[in-house]
Amino acid sequence: MTSIVLIIFTAWLVIVVITIFQWIKLIYKLFKPSIFEDGYNYIIIDGTESTKNPSKYSEGVFAWCEGGKLKTSEEYQIENGGDPIVLKKYLLKNRKITA
Repeated sequence: MTSIVLIIFTAWLVIVVITIFQWIKLIYKLFKPSIFEDGYNYIIIDGTESTKNPSKYSEGVFAWCEGGKLKTSEEYQIENGGDPIVLKKYLLKNRKITA
């Protein structure tokens, strides 16, 4: 009988600890400062492919920050001298940025 109570108590304790951990993660997400600031433009280099036409296009993906999130578009990429193919490949790999 004691072993059953001990197993139930251990299971309950694990559930409580996991729940507290999930709440802490949620609170951290709500109050975590964004590393990007609204109104600024960014060039993403990490995780991007090199352009096949370096004489014509700049390297990287060009983005701006709006509402704490990075955003980009093909028009914005081209306006800043970026390769639209590099942008498309980056968007297929990463979902951190919205088009």
